[in-house]
Amino acid sequence: MSNNIGSSRRTFLKGGALLAAPIAAASVTAVTFADEGLKARVTQLEDEAEIRRLHQAWLRRVNSGERDVLFDDAVRQVTADHAGAPDQIAVAADGGSAVGHFDHAVALQTALGRDCTLAQMAHVQGHGTVRRTERRQLIVRYLKSDGAWRMDRLEWRTL
Repeated sequence: MSNNIGSSRRTFLKGGALLAAPIAAASVTAVTFADEGLKARVTQLEDEAEIRRLHQAWLRRVNSGERDVLFDDAVRQVTADHAGAPDQIAVAADGGSAVGHFDHAVALQTALGRDCTLAQMAHVQGHGTVRRTERRQLIVRYLKSDGAWRMDRLEWRTL
């Protein structure tokens, strides 16, 4: 009688193992898909973080007075607009380009013309410019080449 109990236990365990094998294989496949999805998400988050660092470095250069080819000469200072929408960065599916939308408060300075007496007096006194601050959205296109992100084009939109 004890032989039958041991035999039935082994048979039960073997049968259970045979039934569990397809489930285990499906689990491995699901884990593989989940792992690929996780790697893609991590890559996307790393790209977004790198673009944010690039944007912050660009803002520091602009606010220190450095100008570049992509920049409007009237802009004197750019600060984050905390009343605006949160920053949005959309990385393309291929990972080779991205578009960022950033709300900012932009300090602008334009020179006064010298066509009237008041403007001439302002120039003589060293105040020949008009300064104002506007809320604007900066839309930046980024390209990735040789593993590094760079700014390709920027556009200002008045909010």
